[in-house]
Amino acid sequence: MARKNQLADLRRLIALPPRDMRRQVSRYIYEDPNTVLRLLFRLIRTEKFTSQKKDNILTLTKFILDRHSPRPLPEWLINELKKVLTTENISDLDKAIILSAFEPEDLLESLEGFEDFVEEFTDFRDSFEDFIVDQIRSNPSKLYDIHKVIIEKSKPEGLLGMIEDLAGSEEPEVLCFLEHLTYHHDSEVSLSALRAIEMASTQDAINILYSVSCLNPLMKDEAERSYISLMQEIPLPPEDISFITDLSRGGKNKYVDLWVSLIDGNGSMSAFIGRKFGRNNYFFASILMKLKVGIKDTIILTNLTKEGYEDIKREYFSELSYYPVKEDYLLKLIKHFMKKGFSNGFAIPLDTVILKNILGWQNIEPVEYMLETTDYKPLSYHPKDMFQFPFETWWMHEDSIYRLLKPYKGKQTCDIPDSLFHKIAEIFLDYARREAVPMCELCSDIIRNSSYNRRTRLRRLFLTIRNEILNPPETILQSTFLNFGVVATIDHVLHNLALGVDTSEMIE
Repeated sequence: MARKNQLADLRRLIALPPRDMRRQVSRYIYEDPNTVLRLLFRLIRTEKFTSQKKDNILTLTKFILDRHSPRPLPEWLINELKKVLTTENISDLDKAIILSAFEPEDLLESLEGFEDFVEEFTDFRDSFEDFIVDQIRSNPSKLYDIHKVIIEKSKPEGLLGMIEDLAGSEEPEVLCFLEHLTYHHDSEVSLSALRAIEMASTQDAINILYSVSCLNPLMKDEAERSYISLMQEIPLPPEDISFITDLSRGGKNKYVDLWVSLIDGNGSMSAFIGRKFGRNNYFFASILMKLKVGIKDTIILTNLTKEGYEDIKREYFSELSYYPVKEDYLLKLIKHFMKKGFSNGFAIPLDTVILKNILGWQNIEPVEYMLETTDYKPLSYHPKDMFQFPFETWWMHEDSIYRLLKPYKGKQTCDIPDSLFHKIAEIFLDYARREAVPMCELCSDIIRNSSYNRRTRLRRLFLTIRNEILNPPETILQSTFLNFGVVATIDHVLHNLALGVDTSEMIE
């Protein structure tokens, strides 16, 4: 049997396309994590990198460090990190990505030169401001990378120093960077960032402050006072001449993909966003929206190769059916869900704000969207229609049903007494009026506004079911949807109870 060579195999691994690298990790890595890290650091210092190789080795190194970095840091790892700080084979931003795998306190205590590196990286106004502007103008998605590498890994004292250096800058890229800091958990940092934006005294600053007042409940009052004060000082421009809209260049064709899914039984839908920022440099974002909580989550992935991007797209599209939409419609949906979330006391994830700035979305604020539900011809439908997405997921997943069915754990749906079936049917009808009606309206509206708007039967089906819920027959058994929903609810809850799931929260 041929002797294995871990260094050679690591070279082979980082030369693979990103998708293949992820799949082949277990084949190419067989030594212990410490040995692998030593070899990766050696390659970082000595290997001649293509763009793909460098992205791969940074991804692989940070992946292993995130999972296997010991505390306190051993001497050998400190020595390797010292060499990383001094190598000229990778950029300072690449070094910062590697160092972001560690807690700043650990590095300050043990890594000689770390504090100087951070100061050189952030402390000088001209170089730091130029760094932010140059990075973001070359690729707007670096707003996210800068946030992850600098903001998330810096102490409040360090961030206050950065804000002081950047205060008064009129550059739109810097204002976006400062906007993200207004969401920081440290109130001194967030308020200082707000004041730094106000000091710019430009129309872009007004736009950013207005955004903060709309999207950041904790800073709403301060941001309102700031932008109103600036509006009184600065004359209105003859038209919107803000440069911020140009941060994300590309015009109407700037998206590679822009899709939204229909609403599943949890009241959730997903937006799939793809963008190309350069040759073989792709950007992906997904927004999870939920009727009860608004914008629940935002996922951002940067610096993807075309192959890596297509791999992600296949994975997402294998799980859900998506509908292609235009940007203005997606933004209406996002604003609508923001309104729903804020009305119920839920804030938006910071990554949603970062995404807004990467893609140059303006005037994003919570606004309820009036859904179109008129002008349709009712249709007759069949039980088989209920086995397609999303109807197959529209069953009631609430604790009240678990409590009613718990005594019948281990039974089948056919074993449920008629009296209990009718009681659950009444509960389901109330749920359908409360939850399924807005889901029908939204799904119909998505189809109408998508490029698949010729799917008129499915749209009519949603509106027919909506009318059926609002004007139910004398008995639920006369409604295919309501009957299916009750049976599916009982069947799924009995199945969960048999698996030991006693409450809806156990599988949320």
